[in-house]
Order: sequence, then structure tokens, then C-alpha cells
Amino acid sequence: MSMEYQKTSVCDILSKIEERKYFLPAIQRKYVWEESQIIKLMDSILLGYPIGTFLFWKVEKRAAYKNGYTFYEFIKDFNENENKGHVNSSATIKVKGSGDVTAVLDGQQRLTSLYIAVYGTLALRLKGARKGKEGSYPPKKLYLNLKHKPLPDDEITYQFKFLTADEIEENDSILWFEVKNILKFKDIQALNTRLIMKSGWGNDVTILNNITALFENIMSNENINYCEVTENSMDKILDIFIRVNSGGTVLSKTDLLFSTVVSHWADARDRVDQLLSRINKHGGRFNFDLDFIMRTSLYLLGFSVNLKVETFKKDNVNKIKDAWDDIETAIEETVHLLHEFGFCSDNITSYVAIMPIIYHRYKAGKFHRDTDEIRKYFIIAQVKQIFGASTNTTLEKIRKEVGLEKRFTVAQFVDLEFTGKTNMSFDRDDVKALFEIEKGAYTFMLLSLLYPDVNYTNHFHQDHMHPFSGFTDTKLKKIGLDESTIKDWQRKRNTLANLQLLEGLENKRKNDSTLKKWLSENNNKRKTQYLPKMSYELKDFEEFLTKRQKLMENELARILL
Repeated sequence: MSMEYQKTSVCDILSKIEERKYFLPAIQRKYVWEESQIIKLMDSILLGYPIGTFLFWKVEKRAAYKNGYTFYEFIKDFNENENKGHVNSSATIKVKGSGDVTAVLDGQQRLTSLYIAVYGTLALRLKGARKGKEGSYPPKKLYLNLKHKPLPDDEITYQFKFLTADEIEENDSILWFEVKNILKFKDIQALNTRLIMKSGWGNDVTILNNITALFENIMSNENINYCEVTENSMDKILDIFIRVNSGGTVLSKTDLLFSTVVSHWADARDRVDQLLSRINKHGGRFNFDLDFIMRTSLYLLGFSVNLKVETFKKDNVNKIKDAWDDIETAIEETVHLLHEFGFCSDNITSYVAIMPIIYHRYKAGKFHRDTDEIRKYFIIAQVKQIFGASTNTTLEKIRKEVGLEKRFTVAQFVDLEFTGKTNMSFDRDDVKALFEIEKGAYTFMLLSLLYPDVNYTNHFHQDHMHPFSGFTDTKLKKIGLDESTIKDWQRKRNTLANLQLLEGLENKRKNDSTLKKWLSENNNKRKTQYLPKMSYELKDFEEFLTKRQKLMENELARILL
């Protein structure tokens, strides 16, 4: 890979775009700059300010063709109307013979803005005009007011404006010059003889200063700094792109790779966005993202789940496209099942652990009588943290060695050893250790094993049986505890043996009631599970924990061992 830093003029760069010598790679996002940003960029150029370094990628045509790389044209005439010039059109690259393709890695927004400003038009919806109506988006060209004299406090020095032919007016303080017309003059002599002298501007200092600044900074000065990278591997280019594209909206590697998917499947972004919207609103509390959808799609179809450009070649993308309806169904039905289990963004620690469940649904066609085993798997996989640093390796191992195509059972996982010698098997000591976990996602999971029959769509809370507020230093000192015991009890109040699941409204009603008081009301004692027969005074908290843990431990051992 070679890199060279060079300088050139705005005119030279734009002429190469106009001549179809520079393109955009599929990894680029759509054009998003606003009119005010274009004008500010042009003002900076005429002031001689630096506008950042551009990064270009030179790739051999043969390599681009062999690897199925997709390139796009620059937008010259931008139309905000989605039915017009809103998106980049695909570029046709002639692959006969040797040669290179040059694509813009960093600087797309700036170069597109310059191309529109100097060569093209900008069509934005008129204020109050009807959206989608053709006449609501009149195309406008960029003009410079040659008579403009900036005030000391002006944020913008040069007065640029996008105008239609009907909007052009001239008076003692306005003389609009179409910016594109500066391209007609190849040197300063031609500018003087064919424009300035011919127009009678020779004695007007303001006009001379403005037109000269425009000519010099567009046509003459080498004010464009760029670096050219020669490399045939798109994956290496992605790494470079992510490192240098830290300004503006930062794109992840997943975002960039998805652009290559869109280049082969036009509806991909809409279909995936719609799916994400549906599943994240399911129960109102999930955080699925593009990375999850892309990896899951690869996983279901037997591809490597490593996100690389080579994985998203046209043939593979077409396979995802053809299977998309079934992929969507498998994902949505799995999310619905998780919602029924009571899971959401508050208590899911590993979204990767969901993928084998989706894989089962995709291969088996539907969830049979496996839901209890699926719930158990999902909880164990997270509590035992089998999806650690090497998530891809774990996923591949499950897909290869676990028969999830027909039935889903936790027993299928027990003999597998994952990264860091983790596994999904439990012994009695492992079960005891669960009671040292403090309130959080893991305790909710364990409680959901202990309370399998509740309707989790009603949103259950983790409730402290002996209320959290009862463990203040003052209250604990009153029952005669020393400092060491106070700290120990304050930690233990958050552990599993002092937690239960209560429906949200019931938990609010319980509020800070003592355990003894709450159990005496509304037949709560008979409804409460894993309740030892003993005193429920706070002074007997240690005994309560020991006896309740024994009841819960026996049930967890029955489920997990």
C-alpha cells in the first residue's frame, strides 16, 4: 500500500469529477449537507482558509471488477425531492485493459458541495410548498455578489446565494455573477480582457477584489490537499476510512459494510430499518441494531459471521435478499418469545445469545414445545457468560456442533467448552454461588426461572422482600448490630434470597412496607413463593436469608443440574 500527499486546484478536482475520473465507493453515505454549509465552504475557499485534507483510493480496475466493488457518480444537480436527484447513481466502470479507478474515501460531502456549487444546481423545497410536487423544488445556481462589501462583524465575508433566473436582481449594491462562468477563463489575462475590461469593471475595487478572489481560489491556487492510497483490498480500505473519517457523523464498520449490501439490494436499508423499528418497539424496550441484523442474517444462512467485505459479495447478498421474509419472521417471533419471558433492554446482557434461538426458529420452522428449554438456555448462556470476547467463535461452534435444526434442549450444550474454558454445565457449588449475585440483570434472569408461570408481559419488578429502606445505619443500630454486621446486611439485602418478582403496580403498593406488615395484608402470605415458616421481623433477617436460599437453591438445582 502506498500513500502520497499532493496539492491541486478546486478546478482540477472538479473537472476530474465532471470527466468521470473520480467516483464514490459504496461505503460512502448519502449527501447530507445543507445550503448554509455549502456557502460557508465557498466563503472559506475564497478566504484562502484550509478546508481539510481529502483522501482518495486508487484501485486497479481488474481488482475492482474481480471483487465486485460498486462505485457511484457524484451528484451534480441535487434535488431534495426524493423522486429526483436525491441519491447517487451507479457508475459504469469500463474494465477492459489495465488502469485504475479513483474513489473518494474522505471528503465526499465537501467535494459534492463544491461540485454542486460550481457545476450544478441545488433544488430545495420552497417554504410552504407542497412536498413531492415538482414545482415545489425549483433548481437554483450559485451566484456571487461582486459588489458586496463585508462589515467587520460579518460571519460570512463573501456573499454567495443560490438563485433561479427569476430571482436575479441588480442595483447599486448587487451584481450577481454566476459562479460556473468562472470556468470560462483559463488564466488571469483572459479574465481581464474577456470579462473585467469588457464589462467596464476596471476601476471598481470591490468588484475587482471579489472576481479576482473567485478566479484565483477556484481556477489557480492549489488549495486542495489530498492523499492518495493505492490498495486493492476493500477490508484494508474500510479500516483506513474508519480511522480518518472521525469528523462529522462517525460511521462504524457495520454502517460502511451495509452500504455495500445496499449497492446490491436497493431496498435493504428500508427493509432492515422497518424490521428494527418493529422489534425495538415490541414491548417498547429492546435495543437491537444494524450489527445484530447483519450478523444474524449471515448466521442463519451458514456464512461466516465475521463482518468483511468479501462476505457481502453480490451472490451472498442475493441469498440474504431471497431469504429475507423467512429471516424477518424468525427474528420477530424470537423477539416476541423473549418479550413473553419478560426480557428487554433492562435485563439482556448479551444480545448475541439470542442468535442461536433465531437460528433454531429459522431452521425448525416454528417453536414447538421447546420454550422452557429456550428460556433456560438464554439465562444460563448469560449468567455463565459463554459469549465473551470470542463471540464469533462461540456462535460458529454452536452452529456446527449443536443440533438446533429440530429440537432445542440445554442438554445439547452441556458438553461444549467455549472460550476461556467456559461452559453451560452447573454443579451444586455453582448454584450456591448464584446467591452472591447482587440485584441486576442476572438476578432477574434467575428469578424468572424460579417464577416461570407469571405473565411477564405485565412487566414485573424485582422487589426487596425486606425493603431496601429498612437497612439504614440508624435502623440496624437500633436492633443492636455492630458496624461490620451492618455493612454485611446492607450488601445481602440486594442478593437473590431477599428478592422476589412482583407486578409493577403491586410493587408500588408495597413500597417501603416491612415484610411482616406486607405479608399480613391482602392474603399476600399465601401468594408468596419460597417463603420459609419463621419470624419475618428484620432482626431475623440472617435466618430468613438462610432458609429462603435453601428453598430457592433446591428449585434452581432441580432446574439446572
